[in-house]
Amino acid sequence: MELKIESTASAKKSAATQQTDTEKLKKEAKARGEYIVSLSGSEKGLFAIAQKFKMSLTDFKNMTGLTKDTLQKGQVIKNIPTAKIESGMGLAALARKNGMTLKEFTELNGIKENYKPQKGEYFYVFPNKNKQKPSQAAKSTQKAAPAKAAPKQAAPKPKPAPKATSMSAEKIAAGLEQAADDYRGAVGKEAFDKVFKQINKNNVIDVIKNFREENGKSLINMISDEWSSSKDARKAAMTKIFDLVAEETGNSSKNLREEFIKELNDEFDSWGFVSTKKMDKIIDGMINPEKSNGTPVKKSAKTRTGNTGSAASHLSGKAYPNEIFYSTNGGKSKDITPSTMTSIKDREGNYVNAGTLKSWAISGGKRDKGFKDVKNPFIMRPLPNYNTETRKIEAVTEVLEPTSGGSLNGKVVILNPGHGGYQQANGYFDAGTVLSVKNAEGEEMPIEEWRVAQSYVEKLSDNLRSRGASVVIVSGAVRNGGMAAQKYIENMLEGKKGDDSVRDLMASTDKSNMLFLSVHVESAKEKPDEKKCTVRYTKDIDKQLADNIYKHVNQGFRALTPAPDQDNLYVNRAAKGIPSSLLEIGNIANEKITNSLLSDFDQKKYAECIANAIEETMLK
Repeated sequence: MELKIESTASAKKSAATQQTDTEKLKKEAKARGEYIVSLSGSEKGLFAIAQKFKMSLTDFKNMTGLTKDTLQKGQVIKNIPTAKIESGMGLAALARKNGMTLKEFTELNGIKENYKPQKGEYFYVFPNKNKQKPSQAAKSTQKAAPAKAAPKQAAPKPKPAPKATSMSAEKIAAGLEQAADDYRGAVGKEAFDKVFKQINKNNVIDVIKNFREENGKSLINMISDEWSSSKDARKAAMTKIFDLVAEETGNSSKNLREEFIKELNDEFDSWGFVSTKKMDKIIDGMINPEKSNGTPVKKSAKTRTGNTGSAASHLSGKAYPNEIFYSTNGGKSKDITPSTMTSIKDREGNYVNAGTLKSWAISGGKRDKGFKDVKNPFIMRPLPNYNTETRKIEAVTEVLEPTSGGSLNGKVVILNPGHGGYQQANGYFDAGTVLSVKNAEGEEMPIEEWRVAQSYVEKLSDNLRSRGASVVIVSGAVRNGGMAAQKYIENMLEGKKGDDSVRDLMASTDKSNMLFLSVHVESAKEKPDEKKCTVRYTKDIDKQLADNIYKHVNQGFRALTPAPDQDNLYVNRAAKGIPSSLLEIGNIANEKITNSLLSDFDQKKYAECIANAIEETMLK
């Protein structure tokens, strides 16, 4: 009997060892760009393998160099396209990078969706969607013995260098982004200018299109975001783009150029951060005049993809004729104007209108200590988040629908850009912390916490929506008469607050498919050496989210790794029944991380890490 048990255990151990060895061989094959034929399961022949890679039999044979349709078990097929897991990247991210859904990716690689990849591990991808450099092809063309490593061969003679030619539009777009990635404040630096000089009237439109397709933003918007560069260098670069487009299309005029330059100067003279929305519209109108002549289609809150928050297209402290204020309670509301009366009283006890609330916020902001060194500060405030049902100033909520299918289909992520709303008690706008930092010219530039937090939330929202998640934005004041006093989050989760689309989504989604994250930045000027990177949790179910955020940021953006910290916060307590955390990204007063906190590129990179953490938390 004992011998039988011993024999069975030995057999199981042998089988396990054999399986481990097989998996190891498969990983090694993927790293070499090879595929080992098993002839098991649905893999019955060459045609079946070609179908797995979404290819015709002819195309598959051309790619791999095979001449016969018959296969043998253990046969090695070469020249198979693969992609590598980079630091901080998950399976879903790698799949998206190569134009695949997570399901397609995992089925092709024979793994489960919760498979935990190792840094540097290779996976198969579809050839027609693979964006990786074909680095495996050279390795695959060498003959290798089945069991032994191939002997070293003499290096092939190098091909003659191609004649110098101008860069393609695609390479120019990539080069500009790379320069901005390598060095903050790249505009005006040699690495940036060398590539920028390659733009001419013949390729400028293609460069603009390539840049937008790859980066999701306009070229001049990227230039404006390089706030560490001098204003004059950025303005000159943006003007050059306009002039080249005007020259190529012929769809410009003296008045249009003056309009562009005026908008450019107004933006740079009024605020450290530049909005290029109007300038982009002018350039797009020259490139596509047929589209600019039609009546614009009004987008709903569900499909809008720009800035989030209350009436995002009106995020400005400037006065507009016949300006409309939008209330927060959806289909039951009416649009309100500056003259709409509220339930807020002034010092004399008189009720004030929405326009007065806005003027209070602007004048109040100019008194903030963070602006004491700023000359003529221009302060951007959202319009009052006024609820016509309750006649109260409330948080702003909206639903942003998924932009594609993915691993987070059916999931709802609620994001709260810290602060950024009015108080019920006195109409005061809660900007969070405020700080002045020096720009490239040495001038003090105002930074408000709510604006930086909102920028991170926008990028995180875009990332999550590309994975299939629905995102709910809730932004508003917390202190005094804000969200805590009104129990806003609790009521929103019960489908009793927010506009109609928010209420419907809350009512139709099980809490097991929800997650809440509040995003903030610190501004501890008295402690400029401290990073202040933390992720705070309150309930037991919050800890896993906090730990995952720490893990993924530590892997992909170590400079801003947040330390998990238990705390008794309202936003976490209010999110009953769902994982919740409050993320303090970092201290904007710490000059070692200021550039990263304000960098568009670094914000996207950081958002990818947070999205990976959210995905891991919600799929477990």
